[in-house]
Amino acid sequence: MKNIKEILKHLPLPYDKIKIQKCLKLLINGLPIHYKNNILYMYLKGETLYFVTKHQAINFELYQKLSDIRLMLTLIQKKTGKCKSIKISNLKAFSTYTKKQTTTNKNNDIKFYLKIKNSEFKNKAKNKKVYDKFEEIRSFLSK
Repeated sequence: MKNIKEILKHLPLPYDKIKIQKCLKLLINGLPIHYKNNILYMYLKGETLYFVTKHQAINFELYQKLSDIRLMLTLIQKKTGKCKSIKISNLKAFSTYTKKQTTTNKNNDIKFYLKIKNSEFKNKAKNKKVYDKFEEIRSFLSK
């Protein structure tokens, strides 16, 4: 009977992707909160690690700190012993811009039509003022 490690050695793709995700999570946890909140996602393509940011300003700041991030990655590989199988030679950052769509309601196209009602109702009001108001409404609706 094979144990789980031997089975996972024969399935390299999912296991490698799990390793990569754990490594990237370690890297993100080492970054300052300002960068954590403004990085949309990271992905590895070949030997290049791409950072996708929310804004151009964060992108510029990341370019200034890429050497520090590269140093942090080598420290993670040497000190913890994790991420040794992942080879990252280049780091790149870019931003995506998504325009917020505003919803506008055009109320000037709405036309109102009043449906003419019959003014046939029984006035059962006992108070004289209320009775007169109902009769006034009846005369308004019958026009």
